[in-house]
Amino acid sequence: MKVFEILFRREKIFFRRIGLSYIALLFCVFHANAQMRLRVEPGLPLWTTSENLGLLINAEPNLRISSNGIIGLRFGVGLNIQKFENNFSSQYSFDQQNDNAIISFIPTFDYYFNHNYIRPYAGLGISYCVISSVILESPSREVPEGSVNNQLEFLFRSGFEVGKTRIGLEYNFIPRADIKVPNGQIIGTVNYSYFGVTIGFNIGKGKNTKRI
Repeated sequence: MKVFEILFRREKIFFRRIGLSYIALLFCVFHANAQMRLRVEPGLPLWTTSENLGLLINAEPNLRISSNGIIGLRFGVGLNIQKFENNFSSQYSFDQQNDNAIISFIPTFDYYFNHNYIRPYAGLGISYCVISSVILESPSREVPEGSVNNQLEFLFRSGFEVGKTRIGLEYNFIPRADIKVPNGQIIGTVNYSYFGVTIGFNIGKGKNTKRI
């Protein structure tokens, strides 16, 4: 899959810098704060209409701020979670065989309902996500890309942790976005909202691992 080739051609320099800054920040924070944990969280989106494999990949450093509260900063990639709608245009159609994705940095808050070995939780977050260009198909020889404005993202999630393993169900709400060709014509919309199932693995002990 040409994932990183199609990931944000418009913003690739921006995200290269952001990605390196994020890695550097994690390195510094983990050395400076022994209470910090890192969660690596792969997952699968549910009910996607893409012809390609859908995939979720999240990395989230988190820190306990109260007896039951955890804050974090989730870096997430959602691959092939889109749902296209054409505006009854016969001139363009959407290439479903190409990969399509979004990237987001989401500040999060999770609340744990007990301090047992099995710990249910509920959480939320809000951020700004960047959306890749849409590959189009057209009877003409010159096929443009469809541009999509970046959107807010609202995260709602719940699940439970067992030891250092976390299993969760999440809903990411992202408002529908118009798809435009270079002449400004709106040829359709794309919906990136999705349900996802994830399994996470916590790295790092933290000061209060026995309780949360």
